[in-house]
Amino acid sequence: MPRLALSLTRAGAGAAQRRPVLPACGFTLVEITVVLVIIGLLLSSVMVPLTAQFDQRHYSETQQQMNEIRDALLGYAASHSAVSGRPFLPCPDSDNDGVENRTGNACTAAEGRLPWVDLGVGRQDSWGNNFRYRVTADLANNANGFGLAAPAGTLRVCEDPACNVGVANTLPAVVVSHGKNGAGALNAAGGTNPAPAGADEQDNQDGDNTFVFHVPRNVAGNEFDDLVTWISPNILYNRMISAARLP
Repeated sequence: MPRLALSLTRAGAGAAQRRPVLPACGFTLVEITVVLVIIGLLLSSVMVPLTAQFDQRHYSETQQQMNEIRDALLGYAASHSAVSGRPFLPCPDSDNDGVENRTGNACTAAEGRLPWVDLGVGRQDSWGNNFRYRVTADLANNANGFGLAAPAGTLRVCEDPACNVGVANTLPAVVVSHGKNGAGALNAAGGTNPAPAGADEQDNQDGDNTFVFHVPRNVAGNEFDDLVTWISPNILYNRMISAARLP
């Protein structure tokens, strides 16, 4: 073999012997598992606050809707005249078409869906259920209407079904959103959702004159997340006087 070729061969062999051995690339199964666990923990820590933010946004949006509904009810009374010339409140919607239902001059039912078409407001809360609406029947009679403190409202809001702690009474009208769980709500399909388990939420869909409202509570068997608003009789009379509808 020529000397030059032999030298090159020996030089190549020496270089091969001196080349460092690189470690194998990639992750072991244990390392991948640890990374996935860490990612899962990070995602869960982000998702919980996001869920709470979505819930709070829905509650805020629904509360804003209910404020607008209250104003719309006052505006309806100010702009509608009974046969007597006095103002009156709308009746509930009994057949899910958004329009109040009457039998003669009286409401077909004292409680039902909000007559959202008549009021020009949204039909549903942020969870897709209809607003429940109850009115003092005499204040919605479109023959007689109402005057100052006569007839008086018959509805009340309390912190418990027995009304051991009262919130407001002699109310002309009450509006309810059944909250995130939607238990007992009047749904968009025209039916009623399954009844709530807790006594407080049950009181907001049992068809009587007492409603319950307090801070949300997440107690197994007695959850409460309903939102309730109402018309104060004093505000109602004040608005009617300001609109020159009373006395």
